[in-house]
Amino acid sequence: MNPPASSTPPAFRPRRDHRKKGSALILVLWCLLLLGMAVLGVVDMVELSVDHSAQNQTALQARALALSGLAFGFNPQLLKNDPLLNQQAGPGQQFNVNIESEGARLNLNYVLQSGHREILVNLFTQWGLQLADADHVADCLYDWITPGDLRSLNGAKASDYEAAGLPQRPTYQAFTSLDEVTQVMGMDLIQKVRPNWRDSFTLWSAGALNVNEAPADLIAAVFGIDPSRVTFFTSVRNGRDGIPGTPDDVPVPNVQALQADLGISDLAMKTLGAEISFQDPFRRVESVGQVQGVRVMISVVTRLNANPPQYLLWSEQ
Repeated sequence: MNPPASSTPPAFRPRRDHRKKGSALILVLWCLLLLGMAVLGVVDMVELSVDHSAQNQTALQARALALSGLAFGFNPQLLKNDPLLNQQAGPGQQFNVNIESEGARLNLNYVLQSGHREILVNLFTQWGLQLADADHVADCLYDWITPGDLRSLNGAKASDYEAAGLPQRPTYQAFTSLDEVTQVMGMDLIQKVRPNWRDSFTLWSAGALNVNEAPADLIAAVFGIDPSRVTFFTSVRNGRDGIPGTPDDVPVPNVQALQADLGISDLAMKTLGAEISFQDPFRRVESVGQVQGVRVMISVVTRLNANPPQYLLWSEQ
């Protein structure tokens, strides 16, 4: 006989589908968290992109202003103190143009090829280099552009660069950029005593130094005299405003006048006369455009009255 059925309900057992639903909910929440983080990341990227685009747009506007300034600077009739060279284009928008004769800088290739390395030695010692170091740098500059393996007394040829563990080698050709000049052995010495040495040199003038606009230290270096002897000369030459290349200048007309003003001997003038000039056909124009604090500078060396226009150097920063 079968026992009677029990009236006690069976023990409670949790259903598996409840556990599955709990796991799915956690997974969904986790996915939502990841999605939220991704959205925030995209928003940040969009904001950065917008900021970057706005900055690029501002830089383009500043460059456009700099180009506008160049158009004025290229006009051969305008001198460096003309009010047209400094203009406000709107709130926080302006361009400023500086003009100078390219011949007011020493043409490095011209000096080296003329055989007057002593001009460089004079200049480097003015800047504070010891004579031995000045001789070394001048000879290294000469050896860099001069073909052949015959080294100057204090210079350096390819084998010397190799022995010093330096990767660069002389090109045995005229310098094509001032960046190339920095590769010459010994130029680190110049960089230490004269960080802005580039402002004194060019590769794009007609050659000889324009004494009607050059600074006193460069004129003194050409003739090997004390710069103090040249300071009074340049102060008179620059006129009352003290700026070369403006209407009140008192330019030197010829060699005889220069000799009288500086006390240069006939022999020195005969030897170094080819190193100086009284004008130069090349003009350096530096135009700076500014928009809301963003600044773009364009530097151009151009030949005056050239048709079509000639641009020897064009750099932007």
